[in-house]
Amino acid sequence: MAHILVYAQRTPQGIHPASAAALCLARDIASDRGATVTAVCPGDAGRADQFVIGSVSRYGADLLTFCGPAGMKPLQDRLRPLVIFTPHTEEGLAAAEDLAGGPLETTWLQDPAIEWDNLAALTSIIAGTLPWYELPTIIDAEYDNEASLVELPNWISRIDTQFGRGGLRYFAGHDLDASTKASLSSLGARPAPPEYLEQHDSGTLLWFSNASSGLPAVLGSRGPGARLMYFPGADATQHPSWVLADWVLDGAWPEAIKQLHSDLWKPALA
Repeated sequence: MAHILVYAQRTPQGIHPASAAALCLARDIASDRGATVTAVCPGDAGRADQFVIGSVSRYGADLLTFCGPAGMKPLQDRLRPLVIFTPHTEEGLAAAEDLAGGPLETTWLQDPAIEWDNLAALTSIIAGTLPWYELPTIIDAEYDNEASLVELPNWISRIDTQFGRGGLRYFAGHDLDASTKASLSSLGARPAPPEYLEQHDSGTLLWFSNASSGLPAVLGSRGPGARLMYFPGADATQHPSWVLADWVLDGAWPEAIKQLHSDLWKPALA
């Protein structure tokens, strides 16, 4: 049977939004081609692994392996997958470094309806949309013999108690028009001063600037429970700093904000 591997990056909210979108895309490809979707996550976090198990189950994985320090390489050698997806994050890119089948190519996934045949064998995913599966089953997980050797981030021991809902803030590198500000206000978003960028430790920050400006490096050191949604404007092209974002949403700012008013986005904005 054919296989697809997806790197499931841990976050306090479950898995990274790009891993979630990648799993949904993998589910579509697998259902069409008769393949198996295997999610791969490093380490053994004990009871906290339930957050990962629940997430990958909802978004379409058939199997889940908690791997050791060797990462996805042993599974790639054994299963010879059709494609490997990683999130377009610093962690996801690092996980792909030792894999065969490169070079790594990046896909900005803004719509589930994409041409699968154009995907590279090793593809990093930028989340430009919400996951489109919400499956009711819970899959079983397997543990590599060396999973316990992976050093896990400190926040995992606090995941049950210190990562509640945070506020919704926005920061704009350019002046926003009155209607755009009103639309953000109706979402419950408050403007953030420049000094807030070094204090973004919880909740979601909406960042507005044109694509050529990219994202400031300071946002890469934000708290583990803090999410970042980037709005680069219409006709944007990819920028290296996008590895810092959880989502990158295309389009003119008023239209991009409009979609956030959907009930589907409310859990992501909390």
